[in-house]
Amino acid sequence: MSLPEYQYRSGSAATSQLDIHQPALPGYSRTTATVWDVPPAEQEHNFHLTDKKTGAQWLTMTVMSRASSASEQPTFYQGANIAGSLKLDLDKEVLVDEVTLALYGRLSIFSHSISNFFYTSKTLYSAAEQSPGSDSPVTSLLKRGKLKGHYDWPYSVRLPKGVSILSAILDSRAERTNYRLPPSFSDEQSNVHVQYMLVVRVNRGGFKSGSKLTVPLTYIPLARPSPPTILRQLAYQEDHPLVGPDGDPDGWKALELVKIEGFLFKTVRVQATCDIRISKPLSYTRGGLVHLLCSIRSDNKQFLDLAVPQSINLALVQRITFGEAIQKARFSERLEVQTTIKTLERATASWWRVPAVDEPGVKAFAGELRVPADLVPACQILYYGHEYELVFQGLGAVGFTPITASKKPLLVEPITIVTAFAQAPRARSYIPPEYATKADGH
Repeated sequence: MSLPEYQYRSGSAATSQLDIHQPALPGYSRTTATVWDVPPAEQEHNFHLTDKKTGAQWLTMTVMSRASSASEQPTFYQGANIAGSLKLDLDKEVLVDEVTLALYGRLSIFSHSISNFFYTSKTLYSAAEQSPGSDSPVTSLLKRGKLKGHYDWPYSVRLPKGVSILSAILDSRAERTNYRLPPSFSDEQSNVHVQYMLVVRVNRGGFKSGSKLTVPLTYIPLARPSPPTILRQLAYQEDHPLVGPDGDPDGWKALELVKIEGFLFKTVRVQATCDIRISKPLSYTRGGLVHLLCSIRSDNKQFLDLAVPQSINLALVQRITFGEAIQKARFSERLEVQTTIKTLERATASWWRVPAVDEPGVKAFAGELRVPADLVPACQILYYGHEYELVFQGLGAVGFTPITASKKPLLVEPITIVTAFAQAPRARSYIPPEYATKADGH
């Protein structure tokens, strides 16, 4: 079946008990040795602890990040070096045993299941090792750990690309699972949160309680799709119509033909097929576009006449798997997972009619799906994971009733959502003006 080319131009309107260490991860299909379009690490953020009586700021933690403003959370990208300084301003002598800095990566589900998938720490000051501002050991036990005045400790912590987590002990051998660091996100619909945080602890001597400052961070992994075909790049660059599957076969993926059967106005039996093509590569950037084509074939002219853009039900769906690990004895089999599957619709495609091909019994449509700019890239960490699919639920023509009314999708195509755009001309929208407002509402 011949499919059309686009005919419109753009311009329309608690700590986990799992053992964690940082491994040499296996190869991933990420572009290396490349320049990423990320902001410079020049934004300064300051966080404080204050004296309850005087209100004076006695501890200041400075974090340098790639956030666009100081009011945002400190933001870091894949492979980032988290750097800054910790300052103490003490008007009177205070007994301090230790000052530590820790970086956590934490997964929480349903607000009651919390696990750390990443942890690293360093000691900025220890009274047991040496006196502040001096290279010599503390010689007086009476003065040991007593601080007064101004202190400034620089710090630097590098985020790894991934972690290796001990998941089981089988036949006296430790078994590990490798994960890429997941992005920060907080999803109220699924009640899942992935958080990164810097925690400073000032441990005082004796039985005195210590002080703690927690700074939440935003982490964004880096991945981009491979460039589209040369013909599509030229179309984007020159503002030309996209070349269809006949002229640019490498630019489109043909999905499995979908057979549809039902009754029109409950009396006339109708059979039809839907031929859906989606733009390649099947990796799409947040805020970017998925181009679509759909041809409907049927011998029933009335059914084709009733098939309108709103009849085509295709959506971007997030598929979520999660569950609670069953706690077993340390030397037992692998920690099992009670898996639950949940799906959330994240975006729907907008369609419009295109001039029919010179073939009877065929009605053709073009479409676009705008990937939400705030969509969280796919991830898998511990007992949580989510991924994305394009899902075709069928046709909803007026007066048409399918023979089997099922909630099961007629077609599912897995896709990848990434954070950076391809090193190629940016995708253009081809939605005609009369459909632009409707598309913006999705």
